[in-house]
Amino acid sequence: MKTLLLTLVVVTIVCLDLGYTLTCYKSLSGTVVCKPHETKCYRYSFCPFPNRVIYRRGCGTSCPGGNNPVCCSTDLCNK
Repeated sequence: MKTLLLTLVVVTIVCLDLGYTLTCYKSLSGTVVCKPHETKCYRYSFCPFPNRVIYRRGCGTSCPGGNNPVCCSTDLCNK
């Protein structure tokens, strides 16, 4: 009986979709765990002032616009 119960528990754990959350850079030194519906890491740049480039990084549901956009779907791929 214990063996059957243990087998059922193991099968249940293996068959469950435990979910996977993506981790992306939010800044050069910090990371963020994405929400379940956010499946992309992104990075893009923009120039609000001459000779001043700002980079935005984070999680998203789609790929952003901006200059030189990077869009990827593996952990910490948006450095």
